[in-house]
Amino acid sequence: MDPLQLQQIHEARARVSDAARPGDVDLLRSLGKLTAHERIDAIIDQGSLVEYGPLAGETPSVEDDAHADGLVGGVGRIDGDPVVIASYDVTVRGGTQTERNMRKLARLLSLANRHRWPFVCFVDGGGARTGLPANPPPVVVYSRATWDVYEGLAELSGWAPSIAVVSGDTVDGNAGIAMLCDCVIATRGSFLASRLDDGELVRQAVEELAAEGHVDLLVDDEQQACATVVDYLAYWGDGFGAGQASPNHGSMASLIPDERRQAYDVRLVMDALVDDQTILELGADWGTSIVTAFATLGGRPIGIFANQPISPVAGAIDAAAADKAARFIELCDAYELPLVSLVDNPGYMVGPQAERQGIARHHARPLAALHHRTVALCSVQLRKAYGLGPYAMSGWGASRVMPELKLAWPSVESGGMSLEGAAFLVKRKEIKAAATAEEARTIRDTYAEEMREPASGVSAARTFSFDDVVDPADTRGRIIAMLDNIPRVFAEVKKHPIELR
Repeated sequence: MDPLQLQQIHEARARVSDAARPGDVDLLRSLGKLTAHERIDAIIDQGSLVEYGPLAGETPSVEDDAHADGLVGGVGRIDGDPVVIASYDVTVRGGTQTERNMRKLARLLSLANRHRWPFVCFVDGGGARTGLPANPPPVVVYSRATWDVYEGLAELSGWAPSIAVVSGDTVDGNAGIAMLCDCVIATRGSFLASRLDDGELVRQAVEELAAEGHVDLLVDDEQQACATVVDYLAYWGDGFGAGQASPNHGSMASLIPDERRQAYDVRLVMDALVDDQTILELGADWGTSIVTAFATLGGRPIGIFANQPISPVAGAIDAAAADKAARFIELCDAYELPLVSLVDNPGYMVGPQAERQGIARHHARPLAALHHRTVALCSVQLRKAYGLGPYAMSGWGASRVMPELKLAWPSVESGGMSLEGAAFLVKRKEIKAAATAEEARTIRDTYAEEMREPASGVSAARTFSFDDVVDPADTRGRIIAMLDNIPRVFAEVKKHPIELR
């Protein structure tokens, strides 16, 4: 081999390292950001990266300073498990997209799809790179690079997890990559943006996007984003060990107020039920009447979703919550995570505002998602369950879609409508004839209390409305014992993609 050729390769490799680019590194430091290589190194096992196209450039010239053509990527390992990982480099032409770097990304996505490897991409960048030479004729041509990326992401959906990290301005095509991923992690203060014909950027803050369901997890900085990527992908594997119960597990019964209409934070129940310090909540700012999270139970990764009584609508399911629950069910079903649902639900939202938000159309989504699931579901009714709402939480109604285990706590009450609502129907004349509002409430509440006993936990147990009514402290053990009978087995073919946002 010609020594000069070997020297040229070594010199080219040296030029693309962070050490050879102190000005770019200093710029990123001033912005509180990591370099593309540092992002990847913060996630994967040390020394495990097999990089693709490190010497690619904007042009074939050896003097070209478009290092890696603005996209660093390859295959590495996280705790020994393979992962495909990439990062746009905003110090190279603003992290913009070209035929060449998109072809590189498409190459990586083909590997992810072929081997069912998770995919992670830091997507901040400026969209399509301007000023490049136009493609030669013919003009009508299938563009392998650009479209293979989006097709690859669509194909990966439901086959292996995909994560986009948004940090800084993420424009046009870069934002498109994010929206095709299962999970979007964003650093606060970042934006998704589109560019108008005059070059002006129209930005939307990730905090707003999180409230609309387009961002799953908000973090403070890129270091936390990297750690969150590792946490998220941990649920793809099974390496959690036996799992330790929460210190609050024994006091679960005290988390439900004695006053049947008093609100409480269902996150406290979730934390007490699952393994200690293992909850990763998704979509906390969207559809807030439903809480969705990954966790482990007895060391087993699960998905857990619950009605939230302290939400503005007291845990009722509105259009956003219906979409959130359905997408989470699909996500867990695709990746073989058994589901646990905690039910304390006054039903679906009704009324003019709910109708304007599309509840008539959206309400069916969790019902359909539960119907089509193949993973195990264990439901626990904590307190109330009225109307169609419980169906959206547990798929009641037919043996095919019932939970594998349907538990209840002694505090439950169930019915076609709330006990207060039933009082307005049954005691309508007395309530309307009441001399004062206080007297009307007394009539209503007295009837509700009289009817509570027939709807209570003991009565439900005697009528076999549930598989069992249990002491809250026994719930964890019962679910773990059930899930031990149902091993996690990945299907050899993809079940279904994950619904886009």
